[in-house]
Amino acid sequence: MKYPSPIVTPLQVIRKSNELIEARYRLSIWEQRLVLTLLMQISPKDEDFKRYKVNITDLAALWQFDGSYATAIYEEVQNAADSLVGRTVQLSDDPSISETVSWLSYVKYKKGSGEVEMEFHSSLKPYLLQLQKHFTQYQLGHVVNFRNQYSIRIYELLKMEVFKHPAGGFTKDFKYEELRVLLGVEDNEYTLFGNFKMRVITPAVEEISTHTDLDIEEVRYGKTGRKITDISFVIKVRPTDEVMTLQLEMEEPPAKQTLHPIIEKLVELGFAHEIAKRYKSKYGVRRIERNIAYTLAKQEEGAVKDIPPYLNKAISEDMGQSWETNKNKQAKQQEEQQQKAAKREAQADIAHLKRMAEMSGVPLEQLLPKQPVKKAS
Repeated sequence: MKYPSPIVTPLQVIRKSNELIEARYRLSIWEQRLVLTLLMQISPKDEDFKRYKVNITDLAALWQFDGSYATAIYEEVQNAADSLVGRTVQLSDDPSISETVSWLSYVKYKKGSGEVEMEFHSSLKPYLLQLQKHFTQYQLGHVVNFRNQYSIRIYELLKMEVFKHPAGGFTKDFKYEELRVLLGVEDNEYTLFGNFKMRVITPAVEEISTHTDLDIEEVRYGKTGRKITDISFVIKVRPTDEVMTLQLEMEEPPAKQTLHPIIEKLVELGFAHEIAKRYKSKYGVRRIERNIAYTLAKQEEGAVKDIPPYLNKAISEDMGQSWETNKNKQAKQQEEQQQKAAKREAQADIAHLKRMAEMSGVPLEQLLPKQPVKKAS
């Protein structure tokens, strides 16, 4: 489902300390949306957190989701709020110091009210309130179109470098392993660099370059031997007038676009839009359909925890082909068995009627079921 682009005012600004941006944590896309929605309610003059109320209708308008999606949005917000109470941020990069902070300390919602009330944990005050130096701010409008959970984090990590480079361009370097840690990617996730690139880097680059004041012109990958060890983002900072033009384009009602159902299904299952389009062209609808069915069947069996990487491998290797062949073979065998059983049952009925006819001394035809008379057309 494609959502319209948001209309966001210049006053809707996000402010975070750089220390919080560089902290180690991982949030889902909805958890991040909820945090940003709460940050919108903080004034630069606030000295303490308040219990902020989020109206689901207002939130849907802010992020420009379709009105018919309101019930699902409420569930997403409720689940995100509950999980944020237990979500933590690891602030210290000193291995001898462990400093862990929770996101929320209070959540309240009443079924049917259409509101969720929340409060940031007091430990976050130094990182969100009374920010005077070493902080980064940006307009919410740059990130409302993001669909990948890593795009906001990567954008913030790049955005905090802008003030150091007044010339309008810079390169930001990361150690590959350090970037994984910053983004909260577990050791057993995306173990192949190709998967990390496809699920994390590529969609983030696409979304950041399309919607924000930063244009990622190139991503360079450094190797030590045959192993990727460094990732460098080459950034061009868009001039103010170009950013304003981009914002106006975002505020225009989007042209109605009908996506192929298989592309919509891949996006729904976690694929980036461009990758979904490329896979449709490269592999074809039939191959993708059978591998989606195969992956979902494996998920029901408990063999799949993270659908996108598993489905990507299934499509690439066409793992669903033999599965579909066996499934069709079993269905055919079952159909043949049902036909044989029906034939045996019919033969048994005829034999029974023959015996009844012989015992009664009447013609068999009199006992056979009468066939309906066809009406002349």
